[in-house]
Amino acid sequence: MKKIFYLIIPFILISCASKKNDNEFEKIIFHTSKCFGTCPEYHLEINKKKEVKLFIEKAYQKRKIDTLKIGYYKGKLDNETYSELISLIEKIDLEKSGITEPIREPNTIVLKEGSQLSIILYIKNQRKPMIYIYPAGHWEKLMSFVYKISSSENLTKTSEELKIEAFN
Repeated sequence: MKKIFYLIIPFILISCASKKNDNEFEKIIFHTSKCFGTCPEYHLEINKKKEVKLFIEKAYQKRKIDTLKIGYYKGKLDNETYSELISLIEKIDLEKSGITEPIREPNTIVLKEGSQLSIILYIKNQRKPMIYIYPAGHWEKLMSFVYKISSSENLTKTSEELKIEAFN
């Protein structure tokens, strides 16, 4: 009887733990912004079913706008890429993350030479918006991940207009 008990308990614990992790992450939405150069503008949504929606608003090839790449795409992440996403999400400190801007003197403006990363993370039944004007460190890795997904061969261009939540 004890042997059966010791065999069943690990399966119950693993089952409960995996359900907990599945319920925490709902979806993540990325927006990259324009800049004074040739920064691409991407709007990307990935949900817990590994489904991807992408709108490439502006893209460049050799410093010229690439009209062939602009448009809507959809697809599904493979397990390895999805695991990479979850790993990046797990490193976000939800308590300290949010809308951050660089320190600046009063009555001055910030010129955004680089692309801004805006993220909306739905996790633990909460909507968590985050903006990073100069993504660095972990946020730069997240932005690189967005660019990686946008060039994925698992995405198919579609004429269907895909709705991706705006940041506001």
